[in-house]
Amino acid sequence: MKTIVLMLVMVLCFVQSSAQEITMFSGFFDYQYYQDDKRIARKDLVNLLETNQEALAYWNRSKTFNTLSWLALASEIGFGIWYITDNKESNNAISQVGLFGSFAAALTFSFISHSQKKKAILKYNQGIEEKTAFKIYPSKKGIGVAIVF
Repeated sequence: MKTIVLMLVMVLCFVQSSAQEITMFSGFFDYQYYQDDKRIARKDLVNLLETNQEALAYWNRSKTFNTLSWLALASEIGFGIWYITDNKESNNAISQVGLFGSFAAALTFSFISHSQKKKAILKYNQGIEEKTAFKIYPSKKGIGVAIVF
């Protein structure tokens, strides 16, 4: 009986339950997501992020800022067309301000969106590292080890 208990304790010491981390790489048009070495789709990533509410909140903010960056890019195109086709000097300055302002807004929202995606993935990865079924500590009273669940 003592041998079985000793073997069980030794097995528990070496067993680690670890989940697979998510990584994000830049693709040509969009990002590519991997769970360890296996590529996953965005829909699968969202399903994984739904297990951690804080990571999902970062992901939803990222989607909002991505939409805002696309809207700013659309206004950039509109101001660019207005700047090219307008022959009046008075409206030319307004179109230039709109052109540069929408360009700055598109870049800013795009960077914020990327930052929120990274935060979502990092928060998810932190959440899976903290989950352990048990921890082994030295015993506070006497000689030996204590398993804390």
